[in-house]
Amino acid sequence: MFGIARPSADSHEFLGKMPIASAVSVACCALFSACSLLVPGDDHYLRDPARVRGEGGEAGQARVEAGSGGERAEGGSNATAGATGDAGPNAGGNGGNGGNGGDGTLACRPGFADCNREANDGCEVDLSSTPENCGGCGEAFACAPDEACEDSQCISLTGCSDGTREGFLPLSNWPRIAGCTAKWPRSSLRAAKTGGACGYETNGCTVPADACGTGWHVCASPPYGPSEISSQATQSECASQPGAFVAAVGDQFCEPCSVDGAGAACCGERCVQQNGNCIYPGMTAWFGMVDNYINVCGAIESELVQRGVLCCRAP
Repeated sequence: MFGIARPSADSHEFLGKMPIASAVSVACCALFSACSLLVPGDDHYLRDPARVRGEGGEAGQARVEAGSGGERAEGGSNATAGATGDAGPNAGGNGGNGGNGGDGTLACRPGFADCNREANDGCEVDLSSTPENCGGCGEAFACAPDEACEDSQCISLTGCSDGTREGFLPLSNWPRIAGCTAKWPRSSLRAAKTGGACGYETNGCTVPADACGTGWHVCASPPYGPSEISSQATQSECASQPGAFVAAVGDQFCEPCSVDGAGAACCGERCVQQNGNCIYPGMTAWFGMVDNYINVCGAIESELVQRGVLCCRAP
């Protein structure tokens, strides 16, 4: 059995002002929490035990049932339960532990978020695969048109920062190696990206790596080495690409990639065959000269048409 608390004077006055049907409804809800409370003329009401909004300060300590796979949570003012999925404290879905008292935000499960700030659809965004909200909510986390969201990271689809691939086509045959035409001033093939999208017909690159899309790098850069190229393309496939695309190793020998090292290794019809040994023993080509300057791995430049960078995606 259970006891019933003695009604206060305030509650008598409140019930006395209500229609009989509403007063009975209130009395019912005082005994059984599953009843619905609807007070005529009042904007705030309890519609469902799986979604409760606490209003006010001290009076707003409402117990909230997470509407989407969460646990019970204590909410203060404007605490709202998660949604999506079946309502109830043990239902599945992306919601978390109900609402945070005071600000009305949802506590979502890891990897999900309430990006539209609407409680009725709960934690609606999968941050691991949504390009518009990749790893977080808002414009700062939006992927570029050429990018997909994978494991909460934006990844270039073409492999080239300007969104256009010129070598190793079609993409379906070459998902992790790309030829990207570009121009850049003299610099090392292993210089770190500066972050700007660039190419040949668009903005010039600051360093060769800038030609590679998000999540990609100049092929054969440490720690990957020359096998990153030879494991994806045969020597004939490398040599048959339209243009000349340079990698971050020497042609005659792989190291050092410096101003004192060998000429830069290359894939493409416009490369110069010097019978180097780095990527393909006895058949590794060289990027060649630009304006009588002998390009080497640690100091290379390019401004000629159909010349660019060989870009790879990490495993």
